[in-house]
Amino acid sequence: MSSTYVVVDGREQTAVFSLPSFIGLTCLLLGYRLWTIDATPIPIFFDEAYYLSWAQHWQWGYYSKPPVVAWLISLTTSLFGNGTLSVKLASPLLYHVTAVLVYCIALRLFDRRCAFYSGCVFLLMPLVGFNSLFITTDAPLLFFWALSCFAFLNALESRHIYWWLVAGLCAGLGLLSKYTFILLPVTFLIWAAIDNRGQQVLSTPRFWLACTIALLCLLPNLLWNAQHGFVSFQHTAEISHQQRNSFNLLRLLEFWGGQLLVFGPGMALLLLRRLRTGGEFNSSEKWLWSLFVPTFALLSAQALTGRANVNWAAPAYISASIIVGHSVIHWQWHRTFRVGLLINVVLMLVFYHYIALTDALGIERKHGNDPFKRVLGWQALVEQFQDDIDRYPELPLAGNSRKLLSYFEYYLQPHHFTPRYLDNSPEHIDNHYELLYPVKPGEAYLFITTWNQAKLESHFARVEPIAEKNQRVYSNLVRHARLYRVEGLLTSTQKTAVSTPHQE
Repeated sequence: MSSTYVVVDGREQTAVFSLPSFIGLTCLLLGYRLWTIDATPIPIFFDEAYYLSWAQHWQWGYYSKPPVVAWLISLTTSLFGNGTLSVKLASPLLYHVTAVLVYCIALRLFDRRCAFYSGCVFLLMPLVGFNSLFITTDAPLLFFWALSCFAFLNALESRHIYWWLVAGLCAGLGLLSKYTFILLPVTFLIWAAIDNRGQQVLSTPRFWLACTIALLCLLPNLLWNAQHGFVSFQHTAEISHQQRNSFNLLRLLEFWGGQLLVFGPGMALLLLRRLRTGGEFNSSEKWLWSLFVPTFALLSAQALTGRANVNWAAPAYISASIIVGHSVIHWQWHRTFRVGLLINVVLMLVFYHYIALTDALGIERKHGNDPFKRVLGWQALVEQFQDDIDRYPELPLAGNSRKLLSYFEYYLQPHHFTPRYLDNSPEHIDNHYELLYPVKPGEAYLFITTWNQAKLESHFARVEPIAEKNQRVYSNLVRHARLYRVEGLLTSTQKTAVSTPHQE
């Protein structure tokens, strides 16, 4: 693909667009985002606390996800402790390294100016700005997607088997990051259908060697799933709601609308504008569109027939960033590009400094207007229970809510990383706690829940109330929990003898 390098207006490109310059910009933005997490501060989301409990025990799989996100948290927390920034640290690091990889891919395909623009598009994409504050599976997914593409380009140009091995290993780690990564090889089938270079790649044994290496990397996770009833794939199928098999145009429109917030409205406009202009696509552009279109189309179909979260199409925007960067230079769309970047920067600043901004404007934050509402108030609620729980050091913590248990296991001191979970539906496993740490008959527990005593008495022979606490977050939002001492889990036969109480 080296033949696709272009010269921009015949002008010599300056050092402004060089890789060191872009790395410097990336480091500045990384420092700013790390400061934002630490200084704002951005509290732990319950999924992050949930993943932290996974990270205490290295495995090849976990209830709902492959293992890399837990491995990353284990690495950062073992080095820097269990503080908020340490738990989240891998996410901003990986996103910013991914931006550098986007630069390097665009440089291989086009030139330094395109590479710089493409890297900026990715770096300032709203999804990256938002996700940099939280550790999720998207961070390693996008990192290994970009790294696999970079290794693939090097393999094509150098023809050295080393790069094919690297590409296969990176793809394998991508599969161990998020199952969505399986879409990457699908994109090569599309490329082969529209470009002769793609057909040559698919006929290369080394390409299939890389695919084999990737599948071998996934094999331990498949074995783990086989030992646990393929629980990860069961969960993935459930959250996609594919079993409904119903078409819903509104869901599709919501998914498409959400992509404006994922990529930014200005960048989405430039992407659509490039499609509308048409014209001949060179080999590099065909490859980039092959990375974007199948991923976006498949997830759009998922949204139409079931459910697709707006972030599920995130890998498509690695190539989309480069398409936009190249199109801006080729078609001289600099004004729209600058406006689009400005919009994304404003969205980032408003989100990062929302609390300070609303305080300055005198706006009361409520449940309906605060994007941080899901992470606020939990630490203060848990701390109210600390003394009550300390009085029963011999009793393990249990509950019936993954959210409550995640926050309690993290904010309690010392941490309670193996809370027990009450199986309220024996025919179905709902989370990792239930998979590995179910409540067992004949044992006593401290039980944290929002249930009332009557509801708990339908599950346990002995229920003793200990404490009930409230934590006001806003005028219209209060966190609430109750703590009990419970013992004697009832069997199914015993439960039939107990009248069903009214559920709150």
